[in-house]
Amino acid sequence: MSEDVFEPKVISTGNEELDVKLGGGFPHPSLILVEGPHGTGKTVLVQQFIKGALDKGYRVVVVTTESTTRDYVVKSRNVGIDLTDHFLLGRLRIYSAQLPGARWVKRYASLLLPLLGSYITVKQDTFDILVVDTLSHLAIYTTPSHVLDFFNRVRILAEKGKTVILTLHPGILREDLATRARAICDGYIKLSSAVVGGRAVKIMSIVKLRGAPTTFESTITYDVDPAFGIKLIPIALAKA
Repeated sequence: MSEDVFEPKVISTGNEELDVKLGGGFPHPSLILVEGPHGTGKTVLVQQFIKGALDKGYRVVVVTTESTTRDYVVKSRNVGIDLTDHFLLGRLRIYSAQLPGARWVKRYASLLLPLLGSYITVKQDTFDILVVDTLSHLAIYTTPSHVLDFFNRVRILAEKGKTVILTLHPGILREDLATRARAICDGYIKLSSAVVGGRAVKIMSIVKLRGAPTTFESTITYDVDPAFGIKLIPIALAKA
């Protein structure tokens, strides 16, 4: 076997219920896209993945475009997924695009995705797992060629043994571009909201998850519990 080929392993999410549904956890290395509208739990799901990886000793870098660094850590603690110790010990590094006094000007925002692509390529030896939450704000103002270049860069990172997790709002990318981006990814998880039996729930549809060593459930119903983070809800219970 070539030394450049990495056999995928599974990293526990730290949530036993979710691990069972996923067949043990999420595959590493891999490139995973989590897509869903606002309020469907993209950030919480990704933070659950981050917590599991950090607890296993992996180095994680997060690029957040919706929170300050402090808010990202505080919000994780508020949903029972406490990343504080890992952050303070330097195992988790968080870079925020929310800078004091800065404004999202189209001219400059269009440069952020290419800059991020170059940065992660140069700094790839400093992390095992990269999270971009969310890609929407970086991709909306840039060109299709820059988007594809970024996805090619993270595809190469995955082939070099890294896991990259991206979150995205639907409709941000042109549909043909979104289709190509999803095809590049090893995993595609689609989140949505629904009302089942009069109860509001979130639905995780796993369209694909290459590298998972066992079978996994393609549809998972859940909610976000302030004490436990991701809390699975059996369909029978949701309908009751």
